[in-house]
Amino acid sequence: MSSHYGEAEQAVLNMLRRYEVLMMEDLMSVRPDFSLTQLFLAIARLSRKNLIALHRVGLSYQIRPINQEWTLGRGQHHEESAAHHR
Repeated sequence: MSSHYGEAEQAVLNMLRRYEVLMMEDLMSVRPDFSLTQLFLAIARLSRKNLIALHRVGLSYQIRPINQEWTLGRGQHHEESAAHHR
């Protein structure tokens, strides 16, 4: 059970390395091999470890690595959406 959650955490981190910024919906659509529960728990654990940050954007959340600089110009919209790379 915990290995599945570790795999989900690694998947989230790998996606962030590739795209830098993800919307919650993008992550769920690009990684259908994980359940919503696995992804939500992975995101919660990574956030508690201070590896990722969540920022509310409208009704959704944006996920980005903690080490990335948060700027209003780039933070509001990410030009390259992960969903377009499926």
